Amino acid sequence: MKKSILNLGKALSKAEQKSINGGIASYLCTLGDPCYIFIGPICTDVCMHDPGGR
Repeated sequence: MKKSILNLGKALSKAEQKSINGGIASYLCTLGDPCYIFIGPICTDVCMHDPGGR
C-alpha cells in the first residue's frame, strides 16, 4: 500500500512548487488582531476569545 501511495502524482520542480496557490491568507485570519495567529492551515485564538464574540 505504501508503494501505491508514494507513486501517486509526479515530483514538482521548484518553479512548479512556487506557482501553487491556495489555503487561507494569513491577513484574513488575523485581521490586525494580535490575539489571532496563523499556524499552518489554521487560525488560532491565543487570547481565548468567546467563540461567538468575533
